[in-house]
Amino acid sequence: MKSPRLHAILLALFLAFVMGPTQGVEGKSYLAYISDSPTSTAAYWVAKDGGIFAKYGLDLELIFISGSTRGIQSLIAGDVSFVGAIGTAVINGRLAGGDIAIISSLTNTLPYYIIGKPSIKSPENLKGKTAAVHIPGTSADFALRLALTRAGLSYKDIKAVTVGGSPARIASVITGQLDFTIVQDAEKIPG
Repeated sequence: MKSPRLHAILLALFLAFVMGPTQGVEGKSYLAYISDSPTSTAAYWVAKDGGIFAKYGLDLELIFISGSTRGIQSLIAGDVSFVGAIGTAVINGRLAGGDIAIISSLTNTLPYYIIGKPSIKSPENLKGKTAAVHIPGTSADFALRLALTRAGLSYKDIKAVTVGGSPARIASVITGQLDFTIVQDAEKIPG
């Protein structure tokens, strides 16, 4: 089954490639994926492993850079040709003077869920609790701030502890070190 979304990604990458991407060693171009979540990275690996990039003449090497903010910094610095980053990080990079643009999107929603200790039964229970968070400017950070706002809470109503990517955030909640975090669909804990 062919995905129109995947074809759109490939077309956008191809156009960006033709218009002069940064090239690394031996003519390779680098695409940075910024999340260790399977939900966020699967399309890139399917395209790479399935030979779709090569089919369209793209010699792309996938590299991991944790977080949209760091990925956009690497893009602006010329270390990578493409970054799978959240729109807010791109917009912030552009506002800071970076010559960057959004050329495609894997999703048009924020498919995030708050998970936490069993004592957290409602959004109001988040107030005063410790949250395992990612670095500012990432999609997880943006989604958490948005969820808190919609629940009538401020980011200042929680104690945010920067932990890192999804596995580290989930582990900090499972082990009881922190009270809650935000995850994507594939990372929800059953129960």
